[in-house]
Amino acid sequence: MPMTYEGGAPVIRDSPALDLANTYFAVRGKPREGLSTPADVAAWVLEVAPQLDGIELPAEELAEAGEADLALFLELRSAVRTLASDLTKGLSPADGPVAVLNRAAALAPASPVLTLTPQGALSKSTRARSTAPRSALSALARDAADLFSGERLHQLRDCQAPGCFLFFLKDHPRREWCTPACGMRVRASRAYYKRTHAEEVSPGS
Repeated sequence: MPMTYEGGAPVIRDSPALDLANTYFAVRGKPREGLSTPADVAAWVLEVAPQLDGIELPAEELAEAGEADLALFLELRSAVRTLASDLTKGLSPADGPVAVLNRAAALAPASPVLTLTPQGALSKSTRARSTAPRSALSALARDAADLFSGERLHQLRDCQAPGCFLFFLKDHPRREWCTPACGMRVRASRAYYKRTHAEEVSPGS
């Protein structure tokens, strides 16, 4: 089941970039914004941080996210959603969203950092030479680049449940929906249609 942060957007964990795309979502078919404030950005990044390749993202630094960071996250989200939508439809991606993704990826040059653990082993993390919000943004853009140009692309789907705007990776042959909740909703709708249709055509009705 997807986890959620306080902003309400589902965190499916198929891909950090897709989770960013899915911060624009729907509740009962009505659009919802999951990143309304810089505080939403900080809270959401903390939720997905374990997926971001070991990048150090201290909570106190994320809390310093400002309106400019929010604007960059929304710009990248729009680009990821546009590219995902085009690719699931078999369309050629436009230059604009690709340029946005490339700019975001370049915001935080990163390098590996080795540390010695108390047990005497080496542990590798990634340290970006930028603020925590922009380090996260860069990592999300790199994940999107890997997704859209790599082996996972053939798994990319947009959920076909009515009123759902989410993207997901079809990582199992039987998976048809972004979350079990969408699958249950579609099955309930089909059952209701069959029941009411049968009542309409039954003799004596």
